[in-house]
Amino acid sequence: MKLNGEYVKINQKLKNGDVLEIHKNPNIKTNIHLCEGKLDILFEDDDYLIVNKPHNLSCTPSKSHYCDNLGGQVCHYMNDKQPNFVLRILNRLDRETAGIVVIVKNLLAYNNTNKINKVYMALCNGKLTEKQFTINQPILTKNENGINQLKRVVSENGKKAITHVITEQIYNNYSLIRVTLETGRTHQIRVHLSHIGNSLIGDSIYSENPNETHTFLLLKEISFIHFRTNQKIFIQVDYPLDWKKYL
Repeated sequence: MKLNGEYVKINQKLKNGDVLEIHKNPNIKTNIHLCEGKLDILFEDDDYLIVNKPHNLSCTPSKSHYCDNLGGQVCHYMNDKQPNFVLRILNRLDRETAGIVVIVKNLLAYNNTNKINKVYMALCNGKLTEKQFTINQPILTKNENGINQLKRVVSENGKKAITHVITEQIYNNYSLIRVTLETGRTHQIRVHLSHIGNSLIGDSIYSENPNETHTFLLLKEISFIHFRTNQKIFIQVDYPLDWKKYL
């Protein structure tokens, strides 16, 4: 916040004739490599940018995905629109997981967006004959020499994790399921389904024979209340093309 061209604290008193400037993004601009790539934009206004992330695209930069990540694509897209853009992703997805990602364009949206309701669809190995069930098993992040490992496990020493599953369709040797989460642990869906013997198709971490280039997990639907308009935002995406051979 600036008063007459100078930065001031929020409790600064004003007088007649003062010029007050309030910036949507008071933080320092996100400085990451700008990545080429066409965004699949599902919704956009002054507060939100909602996109459809494909499989095998990381949400944020890493050593192995420095020039090909969603965050870099978003910053490239916003570079001319909002010169001081700060990247804030409300729901990061695993690199192999596809689906809806919500980015907020300013601090107001970041601080005032309440719960985002999410519905995942997944293809898992085996026939899930039970129509509806809940997996309530704690998940532990394995730690070796003070470093967290990528693979998580079900353990009584882990953190509470609850996954709700509805079986949508049963095929010869796999099932299409709808999943909602009561908690949000890393790899929660993948860990829980592997634990009950129905790992996700293509899961390179929790399945013995992935046979695919990515995990068949999709964040298919989201909904939330727009903090500014008080209107419900509902977004749904179609299945990726390579799902068609299973469906």
